[in-house]
Amino acid sequence: MQGTGRRRRALLVSLSWLFAGSVLVTSTVVLAQDPRTTEAQRVAREWLAKSDAGDARATYEAAAAKFKAALTLEQWTDATVKARAPFGAVRTRSLASAQAAWQVPDLPDGTYVLLVYRTSFANRDTSETVTMEREGDGVWRVVGYSIR
Repeated sequence: MQGTGRRRRALLVSLSWLFAGSVLVTSTVVLAQDPRTTEAQRVAREWLAKSDAGDARATYEAAAAKFKAALTLEQWTDATVKARAPFGAVRTRSLASAQAAWQVPDLPDGTYVLLVYRTSFANRDTSETVTMEREGDGVWRVVGYSIR
């Protein structure tokens, strides 16, 4: 039963990132060129390219274990289509900020990077937030995404 509660909290966190776009973190602001965030940025750009192509399955498969534990592929596909469709195609995207974080609400302490992008879509300019986690194997993976 305890695992179910954690999964529900993680699902709510993922969905709040997806739809609300705001996350409170205990963090250190770092420059975009900071080596601590360079690899996380590269992985995030690859993940965003898959999202831009409408490949929900590929974004899901490339996501962090916590992300997959919170959402099924079907839930993610439905949520991503509903969230992205009104914006249209991506025209431009640029990194606005990168923050290293050790604490993210409703997630265990860990190694995170919060990336905020200014994105121009066909129908609207907005911001996207991609939260990256360095998992136990040392690989950066997406643990949260929001668009607003």
